[in-house]
Amino acid sequence: MPLVLATPAQKTERDALTYPAWGPPLTPAGYAAREHRLRAHPWARAEMRTWLLCDEQGSVLSSCETFRTRSVLRAGDGTLTDGDSFAIASVFTEERLRGRGHATRMMDLLLPELQRAPDAHAALLFSDVGPQLYRRSGYRELSAWNWVLSPQPGEPGEHVDRLLGETDLDTALSRACPPERPFFLWPTAAQADWHLERERIYAEQLGRPRPEACGATVGPSTALWAMVKTGALVLLWLDARTAQDAEALLGAARRVAHRAGLSHVEVWEEPDTAPLLASIPGAVREPRDGSLPMLQPLRPGLLLSESLPIPRVLWV
Repeated sequence: MPLVLATPAQKTERDALTYPAWGPPLTPAGYAAREHRLRAHPWARAEMRTWLLCDEQGSVLSSCETFRTRSVLRAGDGTLTDGDSFAIASVFTEERLRGRGHATRMMDLLLPELQRAPDAHAALLFSDVGPQLYRRSGYRELSAWNWVLSPQPGEPGEHVDRLLGETDLDTALSRACPPERPFFLWPTAAQADWHLERERIYAEQLGRPRPEACGATVGPSTALWAMVKTGALVLLWLDARTAQDAEALLGAARRVAHRAGLSHVEVWEEPDTAPLLASIPGAVREPRDGSLPMLQPLRPGLLLSESLPIPRVLWV
């Protein structure tokens, strides 16, 4: 069973098949337009590949996507070395073909393909079907908790130094301090903008107002966020140096969510932000429904810590 890269026509064919799983509340035509537009985004155009597991006759048995992402190794002397990790998305097998091990076979064949990258570090995925399927191929899950906050009325820019717009992504990410870990994943501005492209699409297709800002700063601390199709505002990135800064940044997010008529603010818990989020009045900790982060090393000797931070901006 060969693993091959999809042609543009095959990508479009897969869009029609995956609509029931991932398309609503968009219409089929709207979903097809979304997928075409997301593939045309500069980040996806440069870093995304669609893979097909085929039988001997060329019929597709299973499919997935990969996105090359930036990751970093920290040496004992503190030296940082960039490399490549790969986020895997949209693992899909048609219902009539399920239960035959096609997805597992595809994931097994994908691993050596990703290892061909000269500076390959790790593979990352976000499972909506629990851990078992991907454990078979060597992936191991991390804990997954969300913090949920209600929207609040008020002026969004109150209590923060500045609200951020789409042109501020590079500056926002450059303010962040890399974690003191031997390995970590580090997003680019183009990767963050891919999430804002999703927001733009949902605003247009679902008739929703876009949030008036995509982040905020206070002191040395920074947050980025985006509206998702469920009608929530999700924190893509939270680099808060103090509990006070975390409360100020999330307060801005809550007021932005209120202005946009969104249901709630959602923050993915990370090891360094958990104690800060716990101190915010009204923040509720919940087990995450889906999007379970799972990782596998792509190079010998790379140890993937259970405390590895996985911010929402890494999701695909």
